[in-house]
Amino acid sequence: MLILLLLFSASCISRKRVLPEEQRLLPAKTATRAELVQDLEAKSNSIQTLQGTVSLDLSGGGAKSGVLTEYHQTTGYVVVDRPKQIRFKVVAPIVLSTIVDMVSDGGQYRVSIPVKNQFFVGDVNAPANSKTALVNLRPQHLLDGLFIDVRPYLNNAQVKSVLEEAVQGRRSYYVFSFINIGGSEAQLMEKLWIDRTDMQVSRKQVFAKEGRLETDVEYLDYQSEGAESFPQTVVIQRPLEEYTVKMTFLKAAFNQKLADDTFNLERPDGSELVRLTP
Repeated sequence: MLILLLLFSASCISRKRVLPEEQRLLPAKTATRAELVQDLEAKSNSIQTLQGTVSLDLSGGGAKSGVLTEYHQTTGYVVVDRPKQIRFKVVAPIVLSTIVDMVSDGGQYRVSIPVKNQFFVGDVNAPANSKTALVNLRPQHLLDGLFIDVRPYLNNAQVKSVLEEAVQGRRSYYVFSFINIGGSEAQLMEKLWIDRTDMQVSRKQVFAKEGRLETDVEYLDYQSEGAESFPQTVVIQRPLEEYTVKMTFLKAAFNQKLADDTFNLERPDGSELVRLTP
């Protein structure tokens, strides 16, 4: 028996090697579930209004439509009064003429596209089935993508939250899944990925019925603006409508009073009125 053990030990050669720095996990902070929920709730409440100037990259279309439209390094202006109001304006480089101007109050949205001399009015739930990327772009999608908001899930008996740990590449994450258990079948509604290197939300995924990914948002390069910490780059993907919006904030102001007419967008004289309905 001893001889067999010696032979077995001799045949097992142990080697150690030091992993290169780029293959090692980054240091990960820890927090309790209660601390994570408290922080998410604080983030949800911290910003009421936002005024920002952004560098904008927009792409729309692809395999479904057969047409790909891209706008790169254009300038955009975004104004938000949560929870429902947003205005988003895109201007052409150099000449700064308006490419698109859109507003939403959470129920209806209005879009002006001067270059086409068209003015769109629609329900926020109207299907996005145009071959024009700018027409499919919904201001409400931008509003939902810009912010983290777990308040509808807290203290809701029909929503269950599940906390997991995950690793992707060198980074470790806490992942919250919010699940609607009120129907005949449980439905995954949203996932929030918290990067444990800085404990900031780095990704938000919103799911439609049958588990289809509706919105996928990346939050990058958090910076402090006064008392607020906000990502300098937000990338919003809408796979079902085949468009992606990347906003890099050049300037941002939070929780300042907005002018009364901020969200007024009137139809230009002579423009074609297009109504979109669900």
